[in-house]
Amino acid sequence: MSVFDPGPYQQSPNGPLTAETVQRLVHIKERTGMSYASLGAKLGFSGTFLYNLMLKNANVGTQHVERVARAIARLEEGEADEAAPGQEAGTADMLDHPFHLRADLQIVVSLPVDLTEREAERLGKFIQSLPVG
Repeated sequence: MSVFDPGPYQQSPNGPLTAETVQRLVHIKERTGMSYASLGAKLGFSGTFLYNLMLKNANVGTQHVERVARAIARLEEGEADEAAPGQEAGTADMLDHPFHLRADLQIVVSLPVDLTEREAERLGKFIQSLPVG
């Protein structure tokens, strides 16, 4: 049994993915039309975390890199789904934001990846206007 070497996929232990690994993910995302949430699910990550890995150089635990590498290889071999059902070409990429509203209740809000500060403020005002009781 061979031992997996994360070196080709990760810049440093528990650090960000290499530029080549990120580029491979970008290529898969563009080719398939998958959202960050859909692609993240195939890698075992949330869409938000995948977005941060790909665009913000976020760190990832080395123990997860083998799973990422295997998923990339599988997706590059053509096992990727086509665009998610209901997702048309040219629609904005959406990012899922899980929120623990209560101890036993988590909600997920899907927002555009390119959400502006003004849009976030408007959304916050909308949430504050909801009736409570």
